[in-house]
Amino acid sequence: MKNVLEAVKAKGDAALIEFAEKFDKASDSYSIRVPEKEINAAYSKADARLISALQFAAANIREVCEKTKPETRTVSTKYAKITQKIVPLASVGIYAPGGRAAYPSTVLMCAIPAKVAGVGGVVLCSPPPVSANVLVAAKICGITEVYAVGGAQAIAALAYGTETVSKVDKIVGPGNQYVTEAKRQVRGQETDIDMLAGPTEVFIVADDSAKPDFVAADMLAQLEHGPDSAAIVIATKGMAAGIVGELEKQLATLPRKEIAEQSLKNSAILTSDFADLEKIADAVNAYAPEHLELQTKRNGELLGLVENAGAIFVGEKSCEAFGDYCAGSNHVLPTGGSARFASGLSVDAFVKRIEVVEVLQEKELVENAVVLAQAEGLDGHAKSAQIRGK
Repeated sequence: MKNVLEAVKAKGDAALIEFAEKFDKASDSYSIRVPEKEINAAYSKADARLISALQFAAANIREVCEKTKPETRTVSTKYAKITQKIVPLASVGIYAPGGRAAYPSTVLMCAIPAKVAGVGGVVLCSPPPVSANVLVAAKICGITEVYAVGGAQAIAALAYGTETVSKVDKIVGPGNQYVTEAKRQVRGQETDIDMLAGPTEVFIVADDSAKPDFVAADMLAQLEHGPDSAAIVIATKGMAAGIVGELEKQLATLPRKEIAEQSLKNSAILTSDFADLEKIADAVNAYAPEHLELQTKRNGELLGLVENAGAIFVGEKSCEAFGDYCAGSNHVLPTGGSARFASGLSVDAFVKRIEVVEVLQEKELVENAVVLAQAEGLDGHAKSAQIRGK
């Protein structure tokens, strides 16, 4: 990993070409930057239903982002006026995974909040050959700077910049363990990142009012992502039996059956009589799931008790797949228990808050600042305050 990062930092484009040939079996015609005509061609050839679905999802995501966009605020005390000035980041790089599957939806989830925030430069990296569907999503989001670069080398290129790839202030988007480790290593040194995303997970709470086929389908929707995915369920005893039966039936016809069977080994169905909702909430909060689904008669009570979750889907109509695609929420969420302290991607992730201080009445500020500065042995600070009191 360190060798990849150092190679890109030292050799720039030459390293990216070398790694594309080594890891992606790129052809002789390989180009780091995807020509805009190729993006336009992908859009013109795309299925009209896909374009319509992506535009539908984009409109819903954009509406939520616009309505939750942070704004500059000013508050005044007796002594000072404090303004929290909201400033968009200058540049952002998006990583859209390839490999087992390409995710045009990830492009929407990352690009739209950045655009709404006012980020000036939004660029995209994805492994070569870049999926046509990813290019379509880029076109819908107004991204013209797309690079056919994947893996840790893509993160290095975005963090350090090369002759072709633009250096950015923040890198967002999920990836495999190599992408995640590369993000960890460049974070705070060359650039910021959104989060360190791990395997995806869902936690479902289902009492006797739930539908076992719904719960099983929602489990498999998460488990088909990869062999390290997980689905945890708390259900009544009768519901648990129904879910197991449905899992067997639905798994038999699932195209990604082998992957789901592997990830079932990381999963569990626990039983409860639902007499004590606080205990159930304690289990949820301890696990701090990326996705939480509540399919019970007492969803409101449970919702009030849950403090740790990336996103919560309330009621049997609210499957997590809607959040993955088009409900308007964001699917880039904290995993691996990090929902205890982290939030999902939003417009907030693409802005800075700068505090602007304007003193209105300095006498008491001087007196108290001097006492505190002297207590800390910082006489220069004390002098800086005292000189204002003369």
